[in-house]
Amino acid sequence: MSSLTLLETQGYSNKTYKYKEYIVKKLNGSHIEQKKEFSTALEAYNNGIGAEPILLDTNNSLITYRFLKGKHKQNLKKEDIKNIALLLKKLHKIKIEKKLFNFKKDYVLCHHDLNPQNFIFSNDIKLIDWEYARLNSRYFDLASVIVEFNLNKQKEKLFLKAYFKNRYQIDIKKVSIFKKSYILLCTKWFTKQNNQKEKMKYIKKL
Repeated sequence: MSSLTLLETQGYSNKTYKYKEYIVKKLNGSHIEQKKEFSTALEAYNNGIGAEPILLDTNNSLITYRFLKGKHKQNLKKEDIKNIALLLKKLHKIKIEKKLFNFKKDYVLCHHDLNPQNFIFSNDIKLIDWEYARLNSRYFDLASVIVEFNLNKQKEKLFLKAYFKNRYQIDIKKVSIFKKSYILLCTKWFTKQNNQKEKMKYIKKL
């Protein structure tokens, strides 16, 4: 008889289990936050960039997804970098129900947690874990990819060019500001989690 198996690659906020061809995620937060996560994941799936959400159980704080076959990557090839840029471009074009979010002009739907564990590489690339999805400047997501995958200047340039197409649209000052802001945010978050190892990893990036 099949049973729930705790995944080895866990996030820092929730426990995730595998059951046959499904993933079961134990959620934190209020029912409203859980419904927001589910609805955002559904939009991502409908736009071809996320796993299929099957069921939301707010009574037990669970979301069930269809399992995605693939792997995580730490080191990206040029094609991977271009494909991530196109993936984010598609994400940032998603129209969402504004009443679920704090709407501000020129803000887009951002994933807000673009660490390598939330990318699944297979025939294409999919994103998972929509817990922190919010409206924000597109530069938050762009900066987080640059930081998390340790893109050097050449790869950063390739990434931004693939996203914007026109290099004159790139705001280099915003890229720099959001990179520093993201690093400081992660440092503060892991300080609260009392995770010294991860905290030092981000301090070194400064």
